Amino acid sequence: MSAGEPLDLPGLVAARLCHDLISPMGAIGNGLELMQLAAPDSSAELDLVAGSLGSALAKLRFYRLAFGPADAEGRQSLDDARAVTDAMFHGRFAVAWAAAASDLPRASTRLALLALLCLERSLPMGGAARVSVGEGEIALAVEARRVTPPADLWALVTDGAPPAALRADAVQFALLARALAEAGLRLEAAFEPTAARLRMAARALAPA
Repeated sequence: MSAGEPLDLPGLVAARLCHDLISPMGAIGNGLELMQLAAPDSSAELDLVAGSLGSALAKLRFYRLAFGPADAEGRQSLDDARAVTDAMFHGRFAVAWAAAASDLPRASTRLALLALLCLERSLPMGGAARVSVGEGEIALAVEARRVTPPADLWALVTDGAPPAALRADAVQFALLARALAEAGLRLEAAFEPTAARLRMAARALAPA
């Protein structure tokens, strides 16, 4: 962050919380591994704890990238982005990445992750998404059995129209709108009963 940029206090708080929680939870995971090694025929209870811990760690790593600050000069490994989304969405929402380079601008990664969270809210039965990151443009294409986009929340992103009330479980829409404004980009969205397409770019776009 340059000297003239305002502090992203919410992003810094999110990054601090995720950073401080990952370490002790990782230690719990190490302890669970030792317990499972000592008792190879591990109980269903230990397996349940291990699975829940893995899910919590995946969410923390995802939220650190999605909600934390994104330096304009920062880069993010494409392999890391894949690993984070695979761990976060496994079993209900498949995410594939496509990019020309082996790493991505950190700001582009954050935009893509926030958009995925918004799309997940629009897919009650899950689905499959493809994220394409190009020069100055991010595109997401989704196929699903059913797409039900919350119109008021998407209007916040596409038109800047705030909903009557914003719940904590929909904060990703407000964060995506702010991240787009900070990056000087606009989002256009097209929704169909079993598909959705998003494009984020600086220039005016024809309907997707």
